[in-house]
Amino acid sequence: MKEGVRLLAVASGPIYERKKKTTLLVGIIGRRGTIEGVLSDRIIVDGNDATSKIIKMARKSRFGDQIKLIAINGIALAGLNVVDVKNVEHRTGIPVVVLTRKKPDFKALEKALMHSGEGRDSINGKIAVVKALNAERPFKRAHGFHVQSDGKIDYDKIVATAFELLRLAHMIANGVSTGISKGRI
Repeated sequence: MKEGVRLLAVASGPIYERKKKTTLLVGIIGRRGTIEGVLSDRIIVDGNDATSKIIKMARKSRFGDQIKLIAINGIALAGLNVVDVKNVEHRTGIPVVVLTRKKPDFKALEKALMHSGEGRDSINGKIAVVKALNAERPFKRAHGFHVQSDGKIDYDKIVATAFELLRLAHMIANGVSTGISKGRI
C-alpha cells in the first residue's frame, strides 16, 4: 500500500512575454514518493480563470474523489490571476494550502493589481479575495517555507511532499512552455 495523503499541486508556466495571452497550468497528483498523474490546462495571463481551472482539474482527475489537499505556489498564478482559495475549497470540498519560499508582499501585490489596467470591479474583487484570505489565514513558517492554510493541516507531514510536487509542476510547466525547465518556485 502506498504511503501518504494524495495531493494535487498546481503551478503555472512562464509569462516572459506579456504578449502571450495564456500560459500553461500544470497539476501533479501524487503522494509521498509517488507521482500518480499529470493534468494540464491553459489559463489567461493576469486573468480571472485560475480558480475555475483548478476546480476543473480536481474534478476531472480520475483521482478526484481521493485528493485530500490542493497545494498552490502563491495566491496569484500566471501573473495576477488570483486564486480564490475559499471558493476552491467550497466547490471541491478539498482544503487548499498556499506555499511560498519567500514571505509574500501583499502591499506589492495590491499595487500591481491597481496598475494592471484591469477594470475597477475586477481589481477590487481580487484585492478583496487576497485581504480576506490573509485576515483569516496568516502565513506560518514550516520547513523553511511560508505556509497558509485553514490550520487543520499537519505541516510536518504535508509541507515537504506538497512542495516537492509543486516544484515538479513548476518544472513541467516551464519545460513544456519553453523547451527547458529552469528557475525556482
